[in-house]
Amino acid sequence: MTRYELPGVADLIRLGEPHENAITVYAETAPGPDEREKGVLTAKSAVDRALRSVRDAGARHAVEEQLRSRWKEIAESDLWLSLSRSVAIFIADDFHEVYVLPNRLENQLQTGSYFDVGQLVRAVTTPQDAYALTLSADGWNLWQATASTRAEALEPTGEYAFDVADATNRATVRDRGHVRRLVGDEGKKVLLERYAKRVAEAVDTELTQLDPSADRPLFLFATDPLLDMYRGLNHKRRIVAVPGAADELRPDQIDAVIRESLPALNSARANAWIEEWGNDLSKGLVATDLGDITRAATSGAVDRLVYNFTVDILGRIEAATGALHYDDSGYDVLSRAAVTVLDQGGEAFAVRPDEITADIWNQTAVAKLRFPLS
Repeated sequence: MTRYELPGVADLIRLGEPHENAITVYAETAPGPDEREKGVLTAKSAVDRALRSVRDAGARHAVEEQLRSRWKEIAESDLWLSLSRSVAIFIADDFHEVYVLPNRLENQLQTGSYFDVGQLVRAVTTPQDAYALTLSADGWNLWQATASTRAEALEPTGEYAFDVADATNRATVRDRGHVRRLVGDEGKKVLLERYAKRVAEAVDTELTQLDPSADRPLFLFATDPLLDMYRGLNHKRRIVAVPGAADELRPDQIDAVIRESLPALNSARANAWIEEWGNDLSKGLVATDLGDITRAATSGAVDRLVYNFTVDILGRIEAATGALHYDDSGYDVLSRAAVTVLDQGGEAFAVRPDEITADIWNQTAVAKLRFPLS
């Protein structure tokens, strides 16, 4: 089965189940005919190495052929005609699934009794939604990028001024000499400021309908003086300025800037949380020990978890109590803890260890609790 959206919690739980042989492949890809063959070859090379590993581990020939057959079905499917930036491939003797995703995942291969869902959990838990505004004196457009779709233009629901002349009721911003008309460079500046304000009002009206809490950032593509004018207005949401001409930007260029910038924005927000959590450490409302975190996650006590997705800590978590047992033949307990937190209605955010500088950060995981552990 091929999916073009991120998995839900139920999917992640299902992918976390054991198999006799589980092959996990993450591969970077790119849309377009020129990149299609490269994507297939990258994935094929990884699967070939995985099959050799399975064979060397003593698997029966029939099992190896079943795994190879499943890869062949994936390789010959139409998914390679609709690539985005990454694919996540999961193959077992009795099951296979592929996710085609717009966010960049790192090339990775793993074989064992469990799929490695770490990068997929990171994609699910790390906010990937953002808006963009391309702005110039000749017009403006709103864009939306989500976890499962590349940046696409948004169709406004209201009627708004299209460009600076429309916003200021002038045929041109260069009008001179008429009664009650602003003249010269100073006049042009006032008109542009008025235009920026009108656009900001329109953008706020549109985005409030989609994101009333203003959680998602707005990427502003523009040149000065409009860039500075717009950024200087009062805004409810975070504005990320991207200097440069906006009129000729393609959707893939807008999307690329958003995807490259979101990790730093997300890590800064996570770091601010952990800095704040340090004040509650003595109240028993913060857990830094991994065993405490797995127990808290299982009991529904974790409100928000921040964890290092780059380290593999293998083991098993008891379903009833959350007790942690380290075991090299087990699964990635950090990813499993994150999925458990999501399943219990909490939030989880995957980070790289060097993205967090808070004093209580232990390079592994920190959790904000709803109530103290007994």
